[in-house]
Amino acid sequence: MVTAPTEYLWALNRKLDLRDELALLEEMYQLSMAKARYRKGLELIKIMYEKTLGLDHHFTSLKTFHNVAQLSNPNAYPEFQQTREVLEGRLKKENDVKVPQFLVGNPLISATFSLVASFIGEGEPKKKEKDLDKIACILDFTVRMYADLNLIYYETEFLKEGNSNLKADCSNLFKEYTKMVGYKVELDACRKEDDWESLYDLLDKYIIDLETAAVKSKDDPAANRSLMKGIANLEFSIDRLLDFLEKYNSFVAQGEKYYQKFEVIASNYPNEAACAGQLPEQYATLKQDIKFSIEKFREAYNIAELTGSKLQDLLYGTPD
Repeated sequence: MVTAPTEYLWALNRKLDLRDELALLEEMYQLSMAKARYRKGLELIKIMYEKTLGLDHHFTSLKTFHNVAQLSNPNAYPEFQQTREVLEGRLKKENDVKVPQFLVGNPLISATFSLVASFIGEGEPKKKEKDLDKIACILDFTVRMYADLNLIYYETEFLKEGNSNLKADCSNLFKEYTKMVGYKVELDACRKEDDWESLYDLLDKYIIDLETAAVKSKDDPAANRSLMKGIANLEFSIDRLLDFLEKYNSFVAQGEKYYQKFEVIASNYPNEAACAGQLPEQYATLKQDIKFSIEKFREAYNIAELTGSKLQDLLYGTPD
């Protein structure tokens, strides 16, 4: 009965070998999943960067928003300036008080002064009424919409600055995300040179090195530490990307809500129908630009890749 112990030892050794093989297969599978998730992360970074560039270009191209503050300044309207000069000339004949130039440049002061001049300046009442009629809609529009149009201007500048910061954060994320695989090219340069394959090659090499470490990890503590550190780096990079994805979605959703508010504001001038012929063309353009901006933010938010298969692959992985 001397064979029993030998068979037992062989079976025990075989069991230990199978356990080691299973552990190695699990590590290889984990690496494969981490690689798949990491690569999907690169694709998402690329998509989000393209969208931030698109929004940046959109903000730059919206010339109406750059001049929106002028819409609420009556001095920006030639017909108002002409009538104001006439009214001021009449007022000077009755009263030699001169308004300081910096106050003349103030939209509300200028509007108030023109109204006062139309009432107390010299001239026939009908003539003064006729002159006032010429600028009535301009005065009404600029005074009523002054605060609202300036709100649109400053909040648009806030969103523009926010998008610039988001773009910079995306570039920095890419730098940190790819540093671990040895890629040292900036995101903008990588995009312009279409250098993605070089990055993917470095990722493949990084995973191969970890696979080699996995094979050696059983008997080599240093190799095991290298393997664990490599996997941790992949997981940490993916977690950092998920944090940025949340920030991106929050900013884009916020931008859409801002422009929905702007749409309500810009459509809230009560005398639009009565003054339709005297309102500036930029006012109608502004309302169209607001609608266009809402669509741009919706496009940046409702990206299938950020909510569908690519996000699923990033979260859970799909091994090649």
